[in-house]
Amino acid sequence: MAQAKHNLLPIGIHLTPDAVHMVQLEQGADGVKVVSKASCRLSTSAETIARIVAAGDGTGEASGSDAAPVRGRTVETTYGRAQQFVRQTIATDGFRNKEVVINLPQEHLVIQHVRMPPMQPEELKAALPYELQGKLPFDPQAAVVRHIVAGTVSENNETKHDVLVLAVPRHIVEKHVSGMTRIGLTVSGVGVEPCAMCYCYTFAASHSGPSQAGPLCVMVVYLGTRATHVAILRGQETTFVKGIGQGTDHLIEAVAKVKGISLEEAADLVETWRQSAESATLDEAVETYNRSRRSLDHLIDEIKSCIRYHASLARGAGVDRLYFMGPGAADRALVCVLRAQLHIPCEVGDPFGTVMDKADPETAEPEMAVAVGLSLFGAQ
Repeated sequence: MAQAKHNLLPIGIHLTPDAVHMVQLEQGADGVKVVSKASCRLSTSAETIARIVAAGDGTGEASGSDAAPVRGRTVETTYGRAQQFVRQTIATDGFRNKEVVINLPQEHLVIQHVRMPPMQPEELKAALPYELQGKLPFDPQAAVVRHIVAGTVSENNETKHDVLVLAVPRHIVEKHVSGMTRIGLTVSGVGVEPCAMCYCYTFAASHSGPSQAGPLCVMVVYLGTRATHVAILRGQETTFVKGIGQGTDHLIEAVAKVKGISLEEAADLVETWRQSAESATLDEAVETYNRSRRSLDHLIDEIKSCIRYHASLARGAGVDRLYFMGPGAADRALVCVLRAQLHIPCEVGDPFGTVMDKADPETAEPEMAVAVGLSLFGAQ
């Protein structure tokens, strides 16, 4: 009997200034399985506190242009550590080739909404660089630009397409591809967090049977340490993407104020909450976060605004379910507080379980969502 053909997928490498996550999947007739996975935290607690203070989020001793060199040094240092971890891990941890798909750092990604007259796909692609002149912090002609047509709107009695643009300077793309090439890897694809974090759900939708009610409308909220990304998809189609300039780092300062402790102590306490499964610890964390609601209100309002904007494009259609992804989604207390304010079905996303059709929020690894999505680039 002939053996079923297996499709070895590329290694998805999700590099952030704080951590690196790696996943390799294999697809066969019996579904998807994990070949290998690995993670490494790059930032120490001291570096996190230094970043908060430098950004003016903590004591306010430094901000604006004074913060930029500090952030730049930290990012360059941690990306160097990440590349060293990747090189060592691929050689020793069961990864079976050196073909990789990488993400581009979210700090270089710009998401821009524009409205364009209806036109053919190739015409739209050609017109976008001119439409984006003056709307990006860099020259659109010197950038890698991808777009999503999110829906149709009426503006001044004219029908227009609402277009989501994702752009990164081309030299940043070339820098990160060459960095992987220098350590002996072959880069077969490049992605970005707001899209890759959704691929486990688009993959699952593409392999599920038809539903009389139509495809579910799913929102994915990636709770990163430095920023949050929101995406909405219906079935296999992504219809909305937005970045929010607030990550879970903001919680550290809020907890410090509520508890009357230092930033260092607050960072350690938040980490303890994330690691503990005890109900008493969860209750303490939820109570503290509720007292810190001012630090979360902006994030909550932004998520609600995304839901309303999507409804305006989708003729009132709502979001059926929200999945929290990213490192912040491992904080059960934070998810509990957000769920109580959003008033829609919410749960922690399980990227591995979703692609294997056995999702379980209790055993989920939401921080691996982007790496899983990047490996799925080669899936059928």
